[in-house]
Amino acid sequence: MRNPVAFLALFVALLALAAVAGSGYVAHTRDEVSWLEAAYGIPVVVVLGLVALALANRAQGRHQRTLGRSGGRMLAGLARVLAAVALLCAAAAVVALLVFAVLVRTDGLTKAPW
Repeated sequence: MRNPVAFLALFVALLALAAVAGSGYVAHTRDEVSWLEAAYGIPVVVVLGLVALALANRAQGRHQRTLGRSGGRMLAGLARVLAAVALLCAAAAVVALLVFAVLVRTDGLTKAPW
Protein backbone atom coordinates (compact mmCIF):
# COMPACT_ATOMS: atom_id res chain seq x y z
CA MET A 1 0.00 0.00 0.00
CA ARG A 2 1.48 3.30 -1.08
CA ASN A 3 -0.88 5.53 0.88
CA PRO A 4 -0.85 4.25 4.46
CA VAL A 5 -2.62 7.38 5.71
CA ALA A 6 -5.79 6.23 3.94
CA PHE A 7 -5.63 2.88 5.72
CA LEU A 8 -4.99 4.64 9.04
CA ALA A 9 -7.98 6.93 8.43
CA LEU A 10 -10.20 3.92 7.83
CA PHE A 11 -8.87 2.21 10.95
CA VAL A 12 -9.54 5.27 13.14
CA ALA A 13 -13.05 5.66 11.66
CA LEU A 14 -13.76 2.02 12.50
CA LEU A 15 -12.47 2.65 16.03
CA ALA A 16 -14.91 5.56 16.35
CA LEU A 17 -17.79 3.33 15.32
CA ALA A 18 -16.59 0.64 17.70
CA ALA A 19 -16.57 3.20 20.52
CA VAL A 20 -20.21 4.05 19.76
CA ALA A 21 -21.22 0.41 19.70
CA GLY A 22 -19.10 -0.47 22.72
CA SER A 23 -20.59 2.25 24.88
CA GLY A 24 -24.10 1.14 24.05
CA TYR A 25 -23.29 -2.53 24.51
CA VAL A 26 -21.71 -2.02 27.92
CA ALA A 27 -24.60 0.11 29.14
CA HIS A 28 -27.11 -2.42 27.86
CA THR A 29 -25.50 -5.59 29.20
CA ARG A 30 -23.95 -4.51 32.49
CA ASP A 31 -26.21 -3.56 35.36
CA GLU A 32 -23.57 -1.49 37.14
CA VAL A 33 -23.15 0.88 34.15
CA SER A 34 -26.02 3.23 33.38
CA TRP A 35 -26.71 4.95 30.09
CA LEU A 36 -25.63 8.25 31.63
CA GLU A 37 -22.27 6.73 32.54
CA ALA A 38 -21.93 5.32 29.04
CA ALA A 39 -22.20 8.88 27.76
CA TYR A 40 -18.57 9.36 28.77
CA GLY A 41 -17.79 7.59 25.50
CA ILE A 42 -19.21 10.48 23.46
CA PRO A 43 -16.07 12.65 23.61
CA VAL A 44 -13.99 9.63 22.57
CA VAL A 45 -16.20 9.14 19.53
CA VAL A 46 -16.00 12.83 18.62
CA VAL A 47 -12.20 12.92 18.88
CA LEU A 48 -11.76 9.70 16.90
CA GLY A 49 -14.23 10.87 14.26
CA LEU A 50 -12.48 14.20 13.80
CA VAL A 51 -9.07 12.53 13.63
CA ALA A 52 -10.39 10.11 11.02
CA LEU A 53 -11.76 13.00 8.96
CA ALA A 54 -8.42 14.83 9.16
CA LEU A 55 -6.51 11.72 8.13
CA ALA A 56 -8.91 11.06 5.26
CA ASN A 57 -8.43 14.61 4.02
CA ARG A 58 -4.66 14.17 4.23
CA ALA A 59 -4.87 10.89 2.30
CA GLN A 60 -7.09 12.49 -0.33
CA GLY A 61 -4.62 15.36 -0.70
CA ARG A 62 -1.75 12.93 -1.11
CA HIS A 63 -3.73 11.06 -3.75
CA GLN A 64 -4.30 14.30 -5.67
CA ARG A 65 -0.71 15.51 -5.30
CA THR A 66 0.66 12.30 -6.77
CA LEU A 67 -1.93 12.30 -9.58
CA GLY A 68 -3.45 9.09 -8.30
CA ARG A 69 -0.23 7.07 -8.13
CA SER A 70 -0.35 6.78 -4.34
CA GLY A 71 -3.79 5.17 -4.35
CA GLY A 72 -6.11 5.14 -1.36
CA ARG A 73 -8.87 7.32 -2.80
CA MET A 74 -11.58 4.75 -2.08
CA LEU A 75 -10.27 4.03 1.41
CA ALA A 76 -10.19 7.73 2.22
CA GLY A 77 -13.75 8.15 0.94
CA LEU A 78 -14.96 5.20 3.00
CA ALA A 79 -13.17 6.59 6.05
CA ARG A 80 -14.95 9.91 5.56
CA VAL A 81 -18.35 8.24 5.39
CA LEU A 82 -17.74 6.08 8.46
CA ALA A 83 -16.33 9.01 10.44
CA ALA A 84 -19.39 11.08 9.50
CA VAL A 85 -21.69 8.27 10.68
CA ALA A 86 -19.82 8.08 13.99
CA LEU A 87 -20.06 11.86 14.46
CA LEU A 88 -23.77 11.78 13.67
CA CYS A 89 -24.25 9.03 16.27
CA ALA A 90 -22.41 11.16 18.81
CA ALA A 91 -24.58 14.16 17.94
CA ALA A 92 -27.72 12.06 18.36
CA ALA A 93 -26.47 10.89 21.76
CA VAL A 94 -25.85 14.49 22.84
CA VAL A 95 -29.37 15.49 21.78
CA ALA A 96 -30.82 12.55 23.70
CA LEU A 97 -28.88 13.56 26.81
CA LEU A 98 -30.04 17.16 26.49
CA VAL A 99 -33.67 16.08 26.17
CA PHE A 100 -33.26 13.83 29.21
CA ALA A 101 -31.68 16.70 31.19
CA VAL A 102 -34.55 19.05 30.28
CA LEU A 103 -37.14 16.46 31.26
CA VAL A 104 -35.46 15.82 34.60
CA ARG A 105 -34.98 19.54 35.27
CA THR A 106 -38.63 20.39 34.56
CA ASP A 107 -39.99 17.36 36.44
CA GLY A 108 -41.32 15.96 33.19
CA LEU A 109 -39.44 12.82 34.06
CA THR A 110 -38.67 12.05 37.67
CA LYS A 111 -36.92 8.73 37.19
CA ALA A 112 -34.62 7.52 34.43
CA PRO A 113 -36.33 4.89 32.28
CA TRP A 114 -33.24 2.74 32.34
